[in-house]
Amino acid sequence: DMLGQVADPPRTSHSALEIRQRIADGNPNFDPRIEVRSISVTYPGSTVRALDDVSISLTSGKSLALVGSTGAGKSTLADVILGVIEPDDGLMLIGGIAPRSASKRWSGAIAYVPQDVALTQGTVRANVALGLPPEAIDDDLVWGALDRAHLADFLRSQREGIDTLVGERGVRLSGGQRQRLGLARGLYSGPRLLVLDEATSALDAETERAIADTLAGLEGYVTTVTIAHRLATVRHADVVAYMESGRIVACGTFDEVRVAVPSFNHQAKLLGL
Repeated sequence: DMLGQVADPPRTSHSALEIRQRIADGNPNFDPRIEVRSISVTYPGSTVRALDDVSISLTSGKSLALVGSTGAGKSTLADVILGVIEPDDGLMLIGGIAPRSASKRWSGAIAYVPQDVALTQGTVRANVALGLPPEAIDDDLVWGALDRAHLADFLRSQREGIDTLVGERGVRLSGGQRQRLGLARGLYSGPRLLVLDEATSALDAETERAIADTLAGLEGYVTTVTIAHRLATVRHADVVAYMESGRIVACGTFDEVRVAVPSFNHQAKLLGL
């Protein structure tokens, strides 16, 4: 029994070190190419397909923007890519394997940033490195993620820094700050695939541009899938997929999709793009 007690602590610290190392390394062995092959999804109780024979592929390090009206199937497709939803038909592969297998094998290599970020009671540090035991958290990486999410300056102005409490007992964050914290959380684990669902909708234009620059800086190493209504967010994506009624009706560069979809072109003109 005594032996067991002595032997236990090093093992936990070892796994914590392993976690720290893997995150610091940035999941180099993970291949973030996406293949969506003839995928269909119908939600229980519905007769209409949420996704109808959708196919798209994205090579490693490229960016995909999903655009289209509400209910077009963008979030459903994002959920399929993340492995949250199993398609009724077709095949979804990340680096040649199923999303859930990829997530299990490379914990932290796939990250998701939602529109509404759920914050936990506790410090900024714990919120950025969500779910990790304290001894596995690398403060330098926390600050690095906050820097890239443009929240570090705000926290440097707080007495407690990353020990600042958030939520009911701590500092109340604005919608934009919450989204930036969500982005820092997404970036912390050194992901190679980043899925952003309207993750910049609450940001002012200047911060949104800064975040767009951050994401552009990941180009080549991180594959990004962005759902967005704001055209400024998607105009620099490598591939734009315009969705309607569960199908991809146009796919290509921003300008190619403008030519193919008159309503999309009209929106772009209104925004002076």
